[in-house]
Amino acid sequence: MKMQYLLAGLLALTACKETDTHTRIVFDPGDEQMITSRVNKRQETMSVLYGNPSAFNAALKGDTLPGANYTLVTWKYHDNPLFYGSTINGELLRVERLEVGTTAIDYQVEQGTPQARDERVKYILSMQPSMMP
Repeated sequence: MKMQYLLAGLLALTACKETDTHTRIVFDPGDEQMITSRVNKRQETMSVLYGNPSAFNAALKGDTLPGANYTLVTWKYHDNPLFYGSTINGELLRVERLEVGTTAIDYQVEQGTPQARDERVKYILSMQPSMMP
């Protein structure tokens, strides 16, 4: 009988669990590889910079190489309900693409609010790659 009360109590506690209303969108970078990631605590956002092999090599050298294609993806982050003190990506805020040509740099915002072009190009090209030991 005590076991039934215990099970009923556990069921009541787990049934009252708050549901997560945040929409998580997974971004598919295609053939591009991750170059680096950033977290902005003030704006509560997280970003991942992807790029083709030319972009990755350019980032390693701290240079801009023709043929380098970058994609900067920015999400709003939220508390992770499964792990105390950690965060997870939530709503997709912005997808920015940058293509370095031989004479010009093409910058486009595929999703989200357009930003100041020159400032964003400089920001994306200044990102240093994450180094794994």
